[in-house]
Amino acid sequence: METDAFYLDRTVRLEGGTLVAERKLDGRDHYLHQHLVDGVPTMPGVFVTEIAAQAARRLVPQGVVTGFRDLVLDRFLRLGGGSDRAPLRVRATLRSGAAGRSVVDVVVTMDVVAPSGQVLVRDRRHFSVTVLVDARRPAAPTWPAWPTADELPVPDPYLTPGSPVRVDGAFVSTTGLRLHPLGARARYTAPAGAGSVFDRFTVPVLLLDGLLRLIGTELVDDRYVPIFAPTRIRRIDLHVGGGDVVLGGAGAVELFATPRAAALLGAEGGTRALAVDGTGRVLVQIKDVVGVGVGGFDTVAGRQVDWPVIGDVGRSRLSGRVGVVPL
Repeated sequence: METDAFYLDRTVRLEGGTLVAERKLDGRDHYLHQHLVDGVPTMPGVFVTEIAAQAARRLVPQGVVTGFRDLVLDRFLRLGGGSDRAPLRVRATLRSGAAGRSVVDVVVTMDVVAPSGQVLVRDRRHFSVTVLVDARRPAAPTWPAWPTADELPVPDPYLTPGSPVRVDGAFVSTTGLRLHPLGARARYTAPAGAGSVFDRFTVPVLLLDGLLRLIGTELVDDRYVPIFAPTRIRRIDLHVGGGDVVLGGAGAVELFATPRAAALLGAEGGTRALAVDGTGRVLVQIKDVVGVGVGGFDTVAGRQVDWPVIGDVGRSRLSGRVGVVPL
């Protein structure tokens, strides 16, 4: 059976609350050339939300995806390097739900295949996540404005030459990056237009990717801006429907991440990032992100630095001055 879902080319199994589908990365995924990890086109881990949402809607077509829980980002999924020899394998399992909510567990794996075609590792896991599918979308909360304070503009380290994680084109989803005593702020650039590949997406993955980068933002020792890669996300809430193309028509969207330097200090919980419209309505929310530093940008020397340079300085100098907004 074939499907028109972007990440579900071939349905291997669909019965008894279980879906197994496959999809090879190929020319349709040219957008990944705008997201490079160590110079290689790489799928951001948060894109599993779109993959998982498509799978969940196959199992619960009458519902709406309202959020995700317990994302685990095990390893990068790269374009090329063997991904042309084996497909993504998406396994979705419907759990019993209650009160109009269905719960779907999704695991994304890929075989490791030698150039000869021999399978070296079967079903190596890349991502896993739980999808929440509700009968209707609950009302969105509102976000109180932060108090007026001096804000410090900082450069975006993901745009600098030589960055271990480099974004371009549609992945430049934030602008006006700055630090407030309570956290980091930016504006959403609405980078995906009608007719782009993201027109087929139903989760605002570019926005989510930008929010995750915002969580790691800090200026260490008045010079270093960290580069951060998430490994686990406890919770994502979608308070509006539609992908980045839809949100691009929602007017001005402000992004917030709090507390400051939580990722740098190795916080195991309490991180929060939000996208908020002009009325204060929360559009998207991410909570409790855990990750690792992978490098940074030295704004004084104008060059990349390795993570230990930032991490060692940051932990010693930031621990007593991290602001927080209660969750």
